[in-house]
Amino acid sequence: MISSTHAIYNLALLGRQKHPERVWPIIIGAFIPDLPAIFCFLYFTLVQQESLKRISMVLYPMSFWHRAADWSHSIPIALGGCLAFWIFKQPRGFWLCLSMAFHSLEDLPVHAVSAHRHFLPLSGYLFESRFSYSDLKYHAPFVAPLCTLLALLAAYFIWKRGLSRTGQIVLVAGLLLEISHTILIWVGHS
Repeated sequence: MISSTHAIYNLALLGRQKHPERVWPIIIGAFIPDLPAIFCFLYFTLVQQESLKRISMVLYPMSFWHRAADWSHSIPIALGGCLAFWIFKQPRGFWLCLSMAFHSLEDLPVHAVSAHRHFLPLSGYLFESRFSYSDLKYHAPFVAPLCTLLALLAAYFIWKRGLSRTGQIVLVAGLLLEISHTILIWVGHS
């Protein structure tokens, strides 16, 4: 799933109407694991002018950026951060790290080719799912709409809790990105 979808899922799972101070740490924590990949794609697209297909199939998997993404997707590191922030009574850091851990857990079932080493530094094990949110060879035409459906359900719960006008706009923008991703998968499938 794409980064904005992680933010939607995590806000639905971790956010609470009575705790608006959690919102930004949860959103930022949902994006942090994907920052190396985002920077990689921006660099190779804008500076090196490479095609998205070449970036995703050749350049990203063999680059420093993918190894950095393995570390940013580390569940033990995120949970260690949660523990440290809890001990030092820093709730925003706690929610940020918990959102990072949830991001990685959400990735496990839908990352086939683009899988990460989620258990660094304890283990270099690479869990490659049989399903992918983006790779047509791994059922993406069925997985991507499922991710979108879950995002719509999560958005419903977030919306029901009450949102500011800005929150509504951001939520709808995140949903539109997820829906666009699913449409692109279906166009590539047909």
